[in-house]
Amino acid sequence: MYAEATPAELNQIQNLPFVAKVQPVTGGTVTHGFYGYAESQNGQINIGAIHAYQDNGYDTEIARGEGMLIAVLDAGFVGANSVNINDNLNILTTRNFVEGGTHVYQGSSHGFSVLSTMATFQPDVYVGTAPESSYALIKTEKELSETPEEMFHWIAGAEFADSIGADIINSSLGYSTFDDPADDYSVDDLDGRTSIISLGALAAARTGMLVVTSAGNAGGSAWDKITFPADADSILTVGSVNQYSMASTFSSRGYTVDGRVKPNVCARGEGATVFRPDGQIAWANGTSFSSPIMAGAAACLWQTQPNATAQQIIKALETSASHYYSHNIRIGYGIPNLGLAKRNLAVVVGGEIPHTLVYPNPFADYVELFLPDGEALDIELELYDLMDRKVAEGTLAGKRYQTLWSPGDHVPPGMYILYLRRGNEFQRLRVIKTI
Repeated sequence: MYAEATPAELNQIQNLPFVAKVQPVTGGTVTHGFYGYAESQNGQINIGAIHAYQDNGYDTEIARGEGMLIAVLDAGFVGANSVNINDNLNILTTRNFVEGGTHVYQGSSHGFSVLSTMATFQPDVYVGTAPESSYALIKTEKELSETPEEMFHWIAGAEFADSIGADIINSSLGYSTFDDPADDYSVDDLDGRTSIISLGALAAARTGMLVVTSAGNAGGSAWDKITFPADADSILTVGSVNQYSMASTFSSRGYTVDGRVKPNVCARGEGATVFRPDGQIAWANGTSFSSPIMAGAAACLWQTQPNATAQQIIKALETSASHYYSHNIRIGYGIPNLGLAKRNLAVVVGGEIPHTLVYPNPFADYVELFLPDGEALDIELELYDLMDRKVAEGTLAGKRYQTLWSPGDHVPPGMYILYLRRGNEFQRLRVIKTI
């Protein structure tokens, strides 16, 4: 039987006694588990590795954003004051820079859906990326028009965020063309120094806040490129991928005109699950949702190393990402692995003794080596079987942050010992080849 249904309706269908299985055809995934309908998008960035982890091997540490303040700049938050997404949700303050005052629960519900990807805590139903963070809801966008005035609202909102001590700004807003064509930008302006909102984002980043923004949804259109302020330097620009980790066709492309990698990273923005203002969970598309998913993850990462800077958080996310050495205009450095980002940050900020992580293990064709520092050092590798016979060796010259190594097709499946030497570091690891 074929049916079109929301995630909430699918949950009801799965619980019917005569239904053996629900298989998605397109658009989303059906999962159960602690994260509920956010399982797929959260698992894609390995957020579970920092939501609960062990530093000493025994005691479980929880990092779900506690102590972090995230300012959400958006078009309106209809539903945020009427739908319970988290019994302990802490909305620290609100501010409306469009109509004035503090009422933000009118007009658009876009900001509420954005908020839900981070702040929701309903175990086994939906858990966002930063459910224990505090939030400031700031309206800067007019829903029914597109004028340069909104960029100045955005800058005022960012200044307000700084004044209340926000650690992170999430902005799921972008600008390129306006109601009056005389105000339009061109793609040649994507240098991080031309647009007033990009200059405002850079100024916000210079205060020490982590500014996270959506790349834009102009991919495949006449504009095609990232929108403003996504071109700003020193901020984290987030593009969109689907459930298969492929770049979304609508996700705006980089780079900037001066050659900087944008988007920096990607997260789920195609088939992302969000809350609607009627309390239902639904699938949604847009970098509007990949951005807050990553902003919430960054808050949790920062919680693990409170002395880190915003720029160190960005670097840790980039160097943990899937395409760090093969970055491209579609997905930038790729999809971060929060477990690896935490480890890299612990070395850079926490002073932990660095060692190389081999991933995955077991492996099929190749292993990926994640290096916790930026030194360009040669890596010598030797693979031995359990009879102490060398079956493969290789040298990777001058590698930094991460690299790949394949022992070759001649190596049969089985258990092996991998010897790795990098500078003064020597490791002996047990690895398993599967095919």
